[in-house]
Amino acid sequence: MSALLPVGEALDQILSRIEPLASERVSLLDAVDRVLAEPVVADRALPAHDDSAMDGYAVRSSDVPAPGLTLPVVGEVRAGEGGEAALAPGTAWRIFTGAPLPPGADAVIIQENARRDGDHVTFTEAATPGRNVRPRGSDLLPGRVLLEAGRPLRPGDVALLATLGRGWVPVVRRPVVALAASGDELVEPDGGPPRRGQVVNGNLYGLAAAVRALGAVPRLLPIIPDTAEATRAALAQAAEADALLTTGGMSVGEYDFIRDALRTLSGDRFGFWKVAIRPGKPIGFGHIGRCAVFGLPGNPVSALVTFEVFVRPALLRLMGHARVRRVPVGVVLERPLRAGGDREEYVRATVRADAHGALHVDTARPQGSGALSSVAGADALVIVPPGCPARDAGELAFALMLGPDDPAARLP
Repeated sequence: MSALLPVGEALDQILSRIEPLASERVSLLDAVDRVLAEPVVADRALPAHDDSAMDGYAVRSSDVPAPGLTLPVVGEVRAGEGGEAALAPGTAWRIFTGAPLPPGADAVIIQENARRDGDHVTFTEAATPGRNVRPRGSDLLPGRVLLEAGRPLRPGDVALLATLGRGWVPVVRRPVVALAASGDELVEPDGGPPRRGQVVNGNLYGLAAAVRALGAVPRLLPIIPDTAEATRAALAQAAEADALLTTGGMSVGEYDFIRDALRTLSGDRFGFWKVAIRPGKPIGFGHIGRCAVFGLPGNPVSALVTFEVFVRPALLRLMGHARVRRVPVGVVLERPLRAGGDREEYVRATVRADAHGALHVDTARPQGSGALSSVAGADALVIVPPGCPARDAGELAFALMLGPDDPAARLP
């Protein structure tokens, strides 16, 4: 029997064979959470001119060297006005936040430090050059790279793009991900209570939710009957998508046809079958044409764990993300953790943060590959490397946080 492929090598192999999809242009209103396909370079300065950071009075600093001086107010400039007229020596202009500084002015005295009396103003502070002034280009100058390709756009990024006059932005196309389950025993969720021997097709809906949560487009396909011909035909047709996920049919039983169909249709682009992971050993990877195909196990926990470890990074790469791997974070065990075996194990856990911000994990839940309750409500996958010694409560471990990349974002 061939040796099992280590988890890290399997993921490296997957990512080495996947490239981002082509780009498309979308409007700013549709750009949030989409991934930039090319860098954004500033083509203008921000601010575009020296402007006022506060409401107050624009002056020449040499005209107000000390508190108590009074100047005539000879003009006013508001945000949105040109302010091209020069400030004559010995005068002041009323100015508002964001308004361009009149030529000749080099400071703004805020209105709280000024007493207005008709057409004159007396200042209770001295002016210094640059005070309360935002110089042209102090935020950014033309030619500066503002956003790198591979970045998912956030609201602040969209605001910046709008300010730069970019109504449309190039982003990586969302991948279409086909999902198909294999097995004559499967029935759909809305078909009423299953008969004896039947199994509700919950795997596909959990995987479709995981696909949609990434921003990809799931496409659920009909259940694949347990025949070799039907399996090959279903995989060949489904490979019109950008990626294909199957569940079941990956083991060595007489009615497991996915593995052989994937191997046949992939040809020399077949990647691997069987990885040293628990749960989820019978997982396969290959390409049918341009479509990346993942043959996931039929056990519900195995399917979701292998999605998290292998498929999620691959789909993020397809979507153009620069960062595709979750970074394991240190956690404190609340219960003892058994020693590692011959495969890398992922133990489902709930997470809480203590008063000091440390993350604690509780693994008290069924850990069998068929125990769907172990992933429902789980916050993390605690990693148990092969051969790792047993650990007691209070010791440290590493875990992959599920959901947002920042674990603190979802914890009290």
